[in-house]
Amino acid sequence: MPNVTPLRPDDPRRVGRYRLTGRLDEFAGGAAGPSAVFLAQRVDGETVIVTLLAADRAADAAARDRFTAEARVARRVPPFCVAKILDAGFEGGRPYLITESVPGATLAQIVAQEGPLPAGTLRALAIGCATGIVSIHHTGLVHGQFGPEMVVLSREGPRVIHFTITPPYGTATPAADMLAWARTVMFAAVGRPSAEPQDLMALPAELRSVVADCLIPDPAGRPVARAVLTELLSGQDLSAGLLAEGSRQARAAGRTAVSTVVPAGRQAPRRAHSKAALWIAACTVCVLAIAAAAIYIAGRHSPPPAAAGHSHAARNGAHLAAPGQAIPADFAGSWSGTVHQSNPQLNVTVQITLTGGTAHGTIGYPQLGCSGRLGLLSTRHDLLTLGLTITSGQNNCVNGKVRLTEQSGGRLGFTFLQPSGDDPTGTLGRIF
Repeated sequence: MPNVTPLRPDDPRRVGRYRLTGRLDEFAGGAAGPSAVFLAQRVDGETVIVTLLAADRAADAAARDRFTAEARVARRVPPFCVAKILDAGFEGGRPYLITESVPGATLAQIVAQEGPLPAGTLRALAIGCATGIVSIHHTGLVHGQFGPEMVVLSREGPRVIHFTITPPYGTATPAADMLAWARTVMFAAVGRPSAEPQDLMALPAELRSVVADCLIPDPAGRPVARAVLTELLSGQDLSAGLLAEGSRQARAAGRTAVSTVVPAGRQAPRRAHSKAALWIAACTVCVLAIAAAAIYIAGRHSPPPAAAGHSHAARNGAHLAAPGQAIPADFAGSWSGTVHQSNPQLNVTVQITLTGGTAHGTIGYPQLGCSGRLGLLSTRHDLLTLGLTITSGQNNCVNGKVRLTEQSGGRLGFTFLQPSGDDPTGTLGRIF
C-alpha cells in the first residue's frame, strides 16, 4: 500500500470509532479538496483508511446533508477492482470517509522498483483499472485524480483507491478519468510519464488502439469507460457480467502485499519516481502527451470523414505508406479551416494535427461531433495522401482518404477524396 508515516503531534488520535495509526500524505488534497488521510484501525482490529475532509464540506446543514447523500451514493459503487467506502460521518465539525485498506504496493512503487510491466501483466492491469473506473462511473461519480499512485496491485489484482464522492464537476469528469487511465497504462508500459508518440508501440497490439482513443485531444471524442472495458474484453464470455469478467481477468496482475510502514522517527524513503516527480512532469508535457494520441490515432485504420449520409466516401481501410516515408516538416503542426461540400451542400470546420517525421496524425470535425486518425499513404514534396479512420462519431462521419497540398501563404489545400469525384474541399491555416 502507499507509504505510511508517523502521526504528527497535532494530528487527532481518533476519528469517530477509528484509532489513527499513521499518515498517508500522498493522498491529501485532490479533486475532493483539502483533506488529511490516515491509516486507522477499527474496534475489531481491521485496518482501514480515514479521509478527514475540510470543514467547509460541513459548513451548514445543507452542506452536511449533501455530504451524507454523496457518501451514501459512494457506498453503492459495485465492488469490482475498487476499494470500498465503508462508512462516513462527522468529527469535530469535519466530515470523514472510511475506506477499505487494500494490502499491496501501488503501481507507482512497483514501476519505480522494477521498471515497465511485462505485456501479460500490463493487459491485466489495463482491464483491472478500467473495471474499477467503470464501477465508479456506474453510480454517477468520478475518480477525479486517477494515476499510478491510485492503483494498488493486491493479491487479487489491481484495485482503484481513493476516489472522490462528488459527481462530475470542473476538471473532474468521466472523460478526464479516461485520459488518466490511458496515461497510467502508458506509464506502466514505458516506466515513466509518456509524451512520445512512439511510446504507443511499447503497448501490446490489443491495447494500442483503445489507449490511443482515450488520448485524443477532444474530451467529447474519448470513449466512455464501459465501452473501453467492453473492447478490452471482446471475445470473452461475459455471461457472468462485464464487471465480474473484468475483475476475473485482472487477477493476472495480482501481487503479494509488501509493508511500506515507516517506523516512528524516520522519514519515508524518497522514491525515484514519486507522484509529484512523475505527474508534474506529465503535466509539463501535457500537449505532447495528447499529441501521442495523434500519433497513434493516425495509424490504426485510415483517414478523415465527410458527413455520413451526405457522402459516398470509401469505408475500407487503405495501405500505409512504404517504410521510410514520413510527414515532411512543412506539413507538421496543427491546422484548421472550413471544408465545403456541394452535393448536398455542407460547410464544416476541420481541424488536423500532423507530427513531422512520423506517418500519423489526427483529425476532428467539431460541428459533426466526430474525430479520427490519419495515416500516411503516399507523399511527394508538395502533396500528401492520408487514410482517415473515424474513431468517434461514426454515425456522423465516414472513413476515406484525404489529400493535402501546399499552397501560397503557408496554407494547406484540403480534399476529401470520394469515388463520385464530387470531393469536399477547403483551405486550412496553421494554428501552431
